[in-house]
Amino acid sequence: MEWSINKGSHACHLCVKEFPEEEVYLSALYDENNAFIRKDFCVECWNKKDDENIFSYWKTKIPKKPEKVERYAKIDVFYDLFNKLENEKDLSRVNFRYVISLYLLRKKVLKLVSTHKSDDQEYQVLHNIREGNNTEVIKPQLSREEVLAVTDEIGKLVN
Repeated sequence: MEWSINKGSHACHLCVKEFPEEEVYLSALYDENNAFIRKDFCVECWNKKDDENIFSYWKTKIPKKPEKVERYAKIDVFYDLFNKLENEKDLSRVNFRYVISLYLLRKKVLKLVSTHKSDDQEYQVLHNIREGNNTEVIKPQLSREEVLAVTDEIGKLVN
């Protein structure tokens, strides 16, 4: 025979008061028509409950919600890196700045104004929303391996 018992309601069955984090309350299993029904009670209402058909009871509490962990680096970190890499000539850093610019475009910190070619190199002109000026970013032709290398660098930064 298999029994299905409902989960806790996080509110008192009698007074309907919601249980805040870490509040102790009591739960009772009632045997009603060969089915177990769970009812939760605050400490104040425990003595007011109907004791008929109680099969079992126990004391429990609402668990504390875990603190929110920020999983990604803040936009300010990427924004600062983007600005610091502006005059870099090293190819890996140029690639890194381009990928960061894509992230900042997505976050609406930068806005694409135009693209142009010069000396067989493609550039994106981006408007910096925060500072109100334009900046150019080299748009590299990244191979699969280069994309993976830049992604790995960003992963290290984020973690």
